[in-house]
Amino acid sequence: MLYEFLTPVNDELREFASGLDIFSIGNNMIFDEEITESAIVLISVKETRGSSVNFNSELEFNSIRKQFYQLKRGNWHLPIYDLGDLHAGAVREDTYFAFQKIQEELLRKKCIVIILGGTANLAYYQYRAFDKSKHNINLSCIDNRFRLGNDSFELNSQNYLSKIISEKPHNLFEYTHLGYQTYFVAQEELDLMEELNFDIKRLGKLTETIAEAEPELRNSDTVVLNLEAIQSSDFQSSIELSPNGFNSREICSLSRYAGINNKIKSFGVYNYKAKNIITDDLLLSEILWYFIEGKNHAPETVNFEENTYEKFYVQIPEQDLTFYHNVKTEQWWLELKEMSEAEKHIVPCSERDYRNSLEGKIPERWWKSYKKLY
Repeated sequence: MLYEFLTPVNDELREFASGLDIFSIGNNMIFDEEITESAIVLISVKETRGSSVNFNSELEFNSIRKQFYQLKRGNWHLPIYDLGDLHAGAVREDTYFAFQKIQEELLRKKCIVIILGGTANLAYYQYRAFDKSKHNINLSCIDNRFRLGNDSFELNSQNYLSKIISEKPHNLFEYTHLGYQTYFVAQEELDLMEELNFDIKRLGKLTETIAEAEPELRNSDTVVLNLEAIQSSDFQSSIELSPNGFNSREICSLSRYAGINNKIKSFGVYNYKAKNIITDDLLLSEILWYFIEGKNHAPETVNFEENTYEKFYVQIPEQDLTFYHNVKTEQWWLELKEMSEAEKHIVPCSERDYRNSLEGKIPERWWKSYKKLY
């Protein structure tokens, strides 16, 4: 089914990849072979309908591939496949159908799917690809807006989150939104996010300490990155530019945090508009590199009894807290314990949460998680 819908990478690019040195991603890229389980798979989707600009049949991702192939492999063990392009169908629904079917097959093979796309409303079908395999889906979006447009309208780049929330099947379990910019968000939208108990983090708050985003992404099954979240001085190949946003280092950090999560199965990067800017294509390639770097160093399982975990007890007046620290990945966890041992939950946190508890403060993540779980 995969090759029924996808157009493989062309011969010119394959020849370019094979001519690179043995340390490069391109020289190690796999194209037409049978896909193995748990592999990393790259696809691109040449669909722009539903965005704020007119349909662009000329959208292409080969300039990104050329930059990506030239990057060096890290200490990686997961194979990487590039399956090529999904071309836009005669109508949008054709593209959506094929896009969802491709992902469903790759998810059955336990692959990690990296998606490069035009219009951001493809994020809806990135989420819907889990319908047959998972009932409680944790979704994270990195975006400067909430995309809560009118859900009675046709799916578009401004209402895909509304569609995810409102349309059946209702599989959304946790939602995290990173990098919203207050002047793009109505107070009513903020109130709705709070009412739904979603985790939302403002751009300014995150950029104070970007590492605080890592626990927010750690439980995600799927992550959506809208390229409009990057400040225009660092990246211009998106549809609507903004002077504020994440800088190039911060967006690469977020990409790595998404990858080092052992649960993640898909990573979508949308709102790409080809403008032949080499530095933009290189930055986008580096975003993919950091995601793959993170994925190759993610723990296969989380077992707090292993010797890679340290356990810390902190007594404060309101609550006795238990923290776990993975010395290999530098990840921290916080235990929520109710009346009985059977009711405890362990949630992601940061070292700052641990340091704050030593000063007698109950971490904000404790309150948020307690409210959500109990």
